[in-house]
Formats: sequence, C-alpha cells, structure tokens
Amino acid sequence: MKKAIILLAASFFVFNGEIFAQKYGHIKTDEVVKSMPEYKQLNAAVEKRTKDAQSRAQSMYNAYQEKVKEINQYGASMMEAVLEEKKKEIDSLQRTLGTYDQTAGAEIQAYKAKLFQPLFDKYRKIVSAVAKENGYTYIFEVGSGGLLYYPETAGDITDLVKKKISAN
Repeated sequence: MKKAIILLAASFFVFNGEIFAQKYGHIKTDEVVKSMPEYKQLNAAVEKRTKDAQSRAQSMYNAYQEKVKEINQYGASMMEAVLEEKKKEIDSLQRTLGTYDQTAGAEIQAYKAKLFQPLFDKYRKIVSAVAKENGYTYIFEVGSGGLLYYPETAGDITDLVKKKISAN
C-alpha cells in the first residue's frame, strides 16, 4: 500500500500538466536597453555631468599643485607664519579634493539612477507584455551571468522585446 501511494504521488508530479505547460525564456537586458532610442540621450546627459565633475576636480587639483609648487620653490624664503598658512591651505585643498571625489561620484550615481528609472520601467513593462503575449512563464536575465546553461536561441525573447520597443 505504501508503495502504491508513493507511486501515485510521483506520477502526479511527473504527469501534472502544469509542469509541462511552463515556458521559459531568457533575455539580454543590457543589449535591449542600449538599443532603446532614449538610451543614447540619457547616457549623454550622464556623461556630460561626469565630465563636468571631472573638470571641477581637475581645477581643484591644479590649484593644489600650484600651492605645492609655490612651497617647494619659495618655502625656504617664506616667513614661518606664511609657510604654515600655505601648508594649511594645501591640507584643506587635499581634504576638499577627497571629499569632492566621493560626493561627486555618489551624486552622479543618484542622478543616473533617477534619470534611467523611467527607461527601466518601460523596459520591464514591455518584457512583461512580450512574455504574456508569447506564453512565457519565466524570463531569465542571462547578461548578469546568473544562469549556467541556457539554449542559444530557444526561448530568447531579446529580439521580440526590441521589436515591441520600436513599435511603441
């Protein structure tokens, strides 16, 4: 009797239509997002902000270098009070540079996240629509390296999502 119950339970799981009805797909998010029309414009805005921050940091670094050069050239002939003041300015510029690098990096990351959020929302909505239209149960992201095996072409909805994006 116990064997019959185990056999019945096993056959339920093996022959259950739900197991065989599931359809899995995979997508390369990075490829799709980079192909979206808005991507270039948004990425250019982030690059501009990054270049501006780098330019400001370079100006601050140049000012720091000038102070160091001044001390190296004229430090021996400066009055002790002036020399100490110049060293304090250099220390202050050095701290400011370090703080600026951290702050600017964090601000650029936050700006990028805020700027790209509508694009990623649109992407997720289209992936959901394509998955529903084509009967997929699950879609896996393969660009992140999260899967060890997937068929090269079977179930890849990257092109379907790209078509849906161009249709919108």
